[in-house]
Amino acid sequence: MINALINKYAFFSRPLLLRLLKTPTIAGVTLTMSLLGGLTGCQKQTDNQSTSNQSASNSSATTVSSNTVIDIQLPTVYATTNVWGSVAKAVGGDKVNVIVGVDDLSQDPHDYQATATDKLNITKSAVMLVNGGGYDDWGMSLAESVSHKPVVINAVALSGLSPNTDNAADESAGEHQHDTQHEIKTAHPQPSDHPHVHGDFNEHVFFSLDTAKKVAEAVNKQLATTSPANQAIYAKNTQQFIQQIDALKVKAKQIGQQKAITAFATEPVIGYLLADMGIKDVTPKAYIVQSETDAGVSVKVLNDSKSLLSNKQVGLLVVNAQTEDATSKQLITLAKASTVPVVAVYETLPDGVTSYTQFIEKTLDDFAAATR
Repeated sequence: MINALINKYAFFSRPLLLRLLKTPTIAGVTLTMSLLGGLTGCQKQTDNQSTSNQSASNSSATTVSSNTVIDIQLPTVYATTNVWGSVAKAVGGDKVNVIVGVDDLSQDPHDYQATATDKLNITKSAVMLVNGGGYDDWGMSLAESVSHKPVVINAVALSGLSPNTDNAADESAGEHQHDTQHEIKTAHPQPSDHPHVHGDFNEHVFFSLDTAKKVAEAVNKQLATTSPANQAIYAKNTQQFIQQIDALKVKAKQIGQQKAITAFATEPVIGYLLADMGIKDVTPKAYIVQSETDAGVSVKVLNDSKSLLSNKQVGLLVVNAQTEDATSKQLITLAKASTVPVVAVYETLPDGVTSYTQFIEKTLDDFAAATR
């Protein structure tokens, strides 16, 4: 068993691995069991995944997973969610390993509890892709705790959308590869008290198409530095990805063109894409603020919100399919009774969706159908 583990995790030195195997726990999880789980999970994936002789276009459409088989000849990217992991896969194609933390629809990325396996995966990664902005602080904490620190690409820092983003954070995504210590820099080193919205800033930048392009370009730069032999492939894939995103921006604009569409959103998850579609978010400010508190939405604010739906003062109700609570369920029931269309959005790839462009296209299609 020990030899099997040593062969599997060859990126560790043998003495270091032996010391790790003798360590009782890491973050409350038995390390040996995590390693064995990794072996079992990878074996299952080997039976179903194609090998590295796939074309880049086909591989980029493959759903990334927390159980990705690692080809040690290729660079590895760890992404905190499978949405960002799918962007990395679109760039790297079959010339990159992509491992993700959150790839389960039942999981709220804000509340994800990282495991010892996540820590091991980050240790063997050259690049780490995080959302940032307080969305996935668990990932930054893990990255800062490992001795081999990956280059961190912070989507919020790259986006330029946050008022707290500084120049150093922008550089961290694409410019600090030359730093031999691979220092981790982030725009939001301190977690916020409110996990979904920090002040007036919406940290769900994976629904910002311009940010997705910037992240793809940053991944391209880091992969080309790590694996120069595949530089041309990464560049070609990135260009194709950007062209696809530009086409999706055109499609988004057409949804709200020459229409006056309004939406009530139980969470601000989709805010950036709503703007691209030309849909006005009329969610009451009081609802947004109170929905993020422990006490929740007051009776008055909830009743005011219900009135917007029952009186058809909004064209759509937008809900987060992964974080429904009693309040949002009341609003969904009322919207359906009032024949107000309900659109569900996701923070990880929904069933049947295997790439970032499919993720966005499905979302746009759902809104287009609801606004016809």
